[in-house]
This record gives sequence, C-alpha cells and structure tokens, in this order.
Amino acid sequence: MDRNFYQQKLAEAHQREISQELATRHMLQAAGSNALFMKRAVRIALRAAPVAIAIMIFILLNFLR
Repeated sequence: MDRNFYQQKLAEAHQREISQELATRHMLQAAGSNALFMKRAVRIALRAAPVAIAIMIFILLNFLR
C-alpha cells in the first residue's frame, strides 16, 4: 500500500508540473500576440514624454515672466 501511495503521489506531482508548464507556455503565447502593440505603445510614450516635459517647462517659464 505504501508503494502504491508513493507512486500515486509521484504521478500527481508530475502531472502538476506538466500542467504548470503548459499554462506557462500558453500565457507566453498569448502575451506574444500583444508584444507588437506594447512595443508600439512604449515607443510612442518614449517620444511623447520629452515633448510633454518641454512644453510644461515653457509654460512655467511663461508664467514666471
């Protein structure tokens, strides 16, 4: 009985590992389809941030006159 119990627990642990690996693969595959959109959004944000900072500086300098 101990041997069967050990075999069953070992099989359950192996099945959990396989399920976790498949879930990870699925999540990575799903994230891969959005990768291009995210790269585009980051690129736009990196371009817009310095422009927004410069505009705010000019506005603040205008109020200090």
